[in-house]
Amino acid sequence: MKRNDWMRFGATMAALFAAIGLLYPFWPLSDVVKLGLDLQGGVRLVLQAEGVAEMEEAQRRDVVDRIVTILQQRVDQYGLANVEIRPLGQDRIEVKIPGAQDPEEARQLIGRTALLEFRKVIDSAENPDDLVRTEPTQEILASHDGGRYYLVEGEPLVTGDVLDNAQVRTSTDPRNPGLYIALEFNRQGAERFAQVLRRLQVGEQLAIILDGVVYSAPAVSESAKEAAQQGWRGVQKSLTITGRFTFDEAKLLAVVLRSGALPTKVGVLEEQTVGPTLGSDSIRRGTMAILISFLLVLLYMVLYYRWMGLVADAALILNMLIVFAALRAFGATLTLPGIAGLILTIGMTVDANVIIFERIKEERRTGKAPRACIVGGFAKSMSALLDANLTTIITALILFSLGSGPVEGFAITLALGVAGSLFCALVASRLLLETTGIGEHIPVKVQAQA
Repeated sequence: MKRNDWMRFGATMAALFAAIGLLYPFWPLSDVVKLGLDLQGGVRLVLQAEGVAEMEEAQRRDVVDRIVTILQQRVDQYGLANVEIRPLGQDRIEVKIPGAQDPEEARQLIGRTALLEFRKVIDSAENPDDLVRTEPTQEILASHDGGRYYLVEGEPLVTGDVLDNAQVRTSTDPRNPGLYIALEFNRQGAERFAQVLRRLQVGEQLAIILDGVVYSAPAVSESAKEAAQQGWRGVQKSLTITGRFTFDEAKLLAVVLRSGALPTKVGVLEEQTVGPTLGSDSIRRGTMAILISFLLVLLYMVLYYRWMGLVADAALILNMLIVFAALRAFGATLTLPGIAGLILTIGMTVDANVIIFERIKEERRTGKAPRACIVGGFAKSMSALLDANLTTIITALILFSLGSGPVEGFAITLALGVAGSLFCALVASRLLLETTGIGEHIPVKVQAQA
């Protein structure tokens, strides 16, 4: 083989083995590429940030970006996979959680403002009517389990903005079994908290409040007072939130505390739940559509172009491997419109080979040798291939940048498919035609020389 042939061989083998390595073990599809909401079911929420629309453009954009960042941190820490969070319009955020079946769980994670406060408890009772406000700023708040009510001061002593970390722990105390959340303050927060403990008396309660709900109200102990006297290090990791938590509740609370408070309240504007049955049916139908179109194209190319059709089939198989491998490598999500883009890719891949084969056949009709026909066919089809495919890629990029949701999924697979088809046609197909002897079997009669 010539130097150019070796380069094509190396590029083709590199693409092939890289694709196989990325796609192994090939099935099930959900383990190969990330599936969108429409393929595996899940929850879609559209949130609206309150008061953002009236802000100036720069401030509005900053608030929305902060909300998106905080929500992304929350879902990442909670362990939800393949979640898509992005701005939608001026004051809305779209959240897609594939695989989630409980909208309430998603709403709890996404919608919480995470306003953590520590307030002094004035009184508590099982009935809120037994509590009497002595100042207008005082509030009556319910406990986490709804079994007790607390009369608390209106001004918080410490807030959650000085919190560094929150972790779920299992109690080793047989008198108080179960889960609790260990809080860790930064230095500023620990110093402030130590000052608060020094002012409080032993036995007085400090309510730990999240979004207006009292999760626990520990009494100040003698040991806590002594720790506060020693400085900020003594109280930095001393505070916990207790309650009758399930593991999921404790994990959710810790995640919300760690990620911080949202800059403004958000409400759920739209909610859509896609069941797993619909997703499974979409996968089945989409997979069948890909397989049927794939096999029909393979058969047609062999019947029409004979030996050269095998080259087109090999290029098509390689391109499909490349597309799926690229989806996995880039972390792209496959959607139902994306499957439509894959089916279109099948046609685009063989279309490039058809243009090349027809130019080769035209060269062969003039009586040229097969090798010269192949070189001339590729040279004469180059401009048409580049014009057609590059304009398609540009269109796909425009769809991706300006579109949303299903349009993006279609644009991603289309762009990857077209780029792959160019590589397969100009590199892999040419390698096979020039080095395997298939190029000797051009399905056209040579014109008789005069």
